[in-house]
Amino acid sequence: MRAVIVVRRFEFQASHLLPRHPGKCRNLHGHTYFLEVWCEGAVDPDSGLVVDFGTVKEVVGERVLALLDHSHLNDRLENPTAEHLAEWIWQRLEGSPLPLAEIRLYETPSCFVVRRRA
Repeated sequence: MRAVIVVRRFEFQASHLLPRHPGKCRNLHGHTYFLEVWCEGAVDPDSGLVVDFGTVKEVVGERVLALLDHSHLNDRLENPTAEHLAEWIWQRLEGSPLPLAEIRLYETPSCFVVRRRA
C-alpha cells in the first residue's frame, strides 16, 4: 500500500526582529504565522488512519504553539528567521508520536519555508 500524507494547519501570532537583516525586518514587528505539519505513513488497516488529526493537534499544541503563540521569538532564538524557526519547530516535533515528513512555515500568505525529513 502506498503511503498517505496527513496535513494539519495551525495559526499563531508572534513578534520578532532580525538583527542581521539589512532592511526593515531589522526592526521589531509581528506576523500571523501559519504552520502546516505533514505526516506520512501507511494507513493502519484496523483504524484506517495514518495518524489521528487530534493527536497532531495535541502534540503541536504542547510542543510548539504553547511556546510560540503570542510570544517574542527573539526570547527563544537569537536570529529568528523563518528558516531558523522552522528548524527549531522540527526539532521540537522530532521524537514525538507523529510520523513527521515535512513542515511548512508561512511568515506571510505568500512567503514560506519548508523543512523536510532527510
